[in-house]
Amino acid sequence: MKHRLVVLQHGSHGTHRDLGCLARFLRALDSPPIVLEPQVNEGFRTDDGVVVCGARLAKEVVRFLSGLCSGESLGPAAHMTPLVDGKKTVQLSFVSYSMGGLIVREALPQLVREVQRHEGCLRVEWKVFCSIATPHGGARHMDAFIRSYVGRLIGRVYSKAYHDMFLQSNVLTERLISAEHLASLGLFEHRLLISSMHDLLVPLMSSGFMLKPSQFRGMSPAAREEREMAMCASSEEEMHSKRHRIVKLTSEDWPHDHYPVERRIAEAMLEGAGAFDSILVDFSHVQKHCDDPHTRRTAEQLSHRALVCKEPICQMGLEEVFCFVSRWVANVLAACHC
Repeated sequence: MKHRLVVLQHGSHGTHRDLGCLARFLRALDSPPIVLEPQVNEGFRTDDGVVVCGARLAKEVVRFLSGLCSGESLGPAAHMTPLVDGKKTVQLSFVSYSMGGLIVREALPQLVREVQRHEGCLRVEWKVFCSIATPHGGARHMDAFIRSYVGRLIGRVYSKAYHDMFLQSNVLTERLISAEHLASLGLFEHRLLISSMHDLLVPLMSSGFMLKPSQFRGMSPAAREEREMAMCASSEEEMHSKRHRIVKLTSEDWPHDHYPVERRIAEAMLEGAGAFDSILVDFSHVQKHCDDPHTRRTAEQLSHRALVCKEPICQMGLEEVFCFVSRWVANVLAACHC
């Protein structure tokens, strides 16, 4: 019997409850995995930056894995049968939201080293790395108003995390695309990027390694609309059918002179870690076909939160409208952990 573990990592100023919708879907599966929801980086602790938060996450996951090796009781759901060679096998996946994806990427090399230290009793199968609305290429080109607000926030309260995500440090441009970090990311059998077309906080180029049709010069409005329809998923079924495999960046898909720094980061991740499946979600169908102003506002302005049903989505009674993304992720994990 293999032990199936899914680690959920929240984003900036978040809590473990931010991915609660996904956690509930995972625990409701016919054969549910163990869901680990670390709390070591909650709230303003994310202001310590990607590197510090990554170290905390690595320590927490190592503690959990060490419990498996030592036979420590982790609850009934964590029971595991050793293989005949005495090793315990863990199928390990990570689902991260927003800045959480950067935290996981920073933690991976430390986790790999610890797994190697425990190779006499532990075998890890690296299954799925899934990032949802993660600014892998930074957040410099977010919506102008939001960007201005965040800039003022940084001026008042020092946040290492925002310096990292605005590419004012070398964490995203050098550290996370080092050979060791990319090799660790490359261990996963599946790498998924989930983005929202109308995310006001994280640009699509950063979270999904794609440009919006509106960012191509000389494209007619009709061609843009046709391209958007081909790219975007508006349901769980379309998330399957419109899953884009990105192996390398071409000049046609992303011209070299468009956002060159962000392009270099995406290119390095593809070359160093391997292909990614990118899924672009569009909530505009909700906005167009719903009379409720709260739902329309959420689809238009809060799509970054709606991707994971982060509050105030549930408080507004809209979890059922937007939860298809979390349900899709849970089903993908179930299939990969079979």
